[in-house]
Amino acid sequence: MKWTQEEITLLSPVLERFEIDLKPLDGKSILVLCSSGGDVAFWLARRMKKGKVIGVELDPQLLERARQQVNEQGLERIVEFHQAEKTRSPFPDSTFDALVSEFVVFPTPAPTEIGQPEMARVLKSGGLMALTDVIVVKPLPQDVRTELRNIGLDYLCEATQDDFLRWMEEAGLVETEVADLTPVVRRVWERRRQSVSKAEEPKGFTYLLDDPNFGLGSAIFYIYVRGKKP
Repeated sequence: MKWTQEEITLLSPVLERFEIDLKPLDGKSILVLCSSGGDVAFWLARRMKKGKVIGVELDPQLLERARQQVNEQGLERIVEFHQAEKTRSPFPDSTFDALVSEFVVFPTPAPTEIGQPEMARVLKSGGLMALTDVIVVKPLPQDVRTELRNIGLDYLCEATQDDFLRWMEEAGLVETEVADLTPVVRRVWERRRQSVSKAEEPKGFTYLLDDPNFGLGSAIFYIYVRGKKP
């Protein structure tokens, strides 16, 4: 799912949640997992006078695009981008003050398969892990999945909120919390639906916004998950 600039503005409460939880940003070392085109890394870096933001991304084209923008944005003192590995982080233990992974506003087409224990490994004691994701909590018929993909919802993590809490706790994190971002994102989907004429409206909007079994808030949720390394 690629959002328009106007839609990204409407999704700003998602990014603001990161800023609130990561404050104070100055002086921190932050790893952005699945950094896509670098938008989240740059967003964080513009709010810092010192520190380091490192993005890792699997997709080589997105990685190259992000690297090219570092100098253009004048953020070479703070931002770096590295090639991601599929199942592990290419950094030593206890390297970062925070790790963020942002799938809601700036999703990557090539997410890693790095689990919470590996994420926690590179966090310093007291470090924060903050993740967003799009989850489906029960099976969706194939025709529903197809219609959702047709409107741009092509990524869904098959898991529940409780699964994410359990994964965080199994990784040794404390003060874990899941927040439901679905109401914020619903407004953006409703806005997108309004831009399409009723006669041409794809069926995916009906499933996502109206269906009591398969829609937002019943089967599909946008979530924010956080926890701290002791």
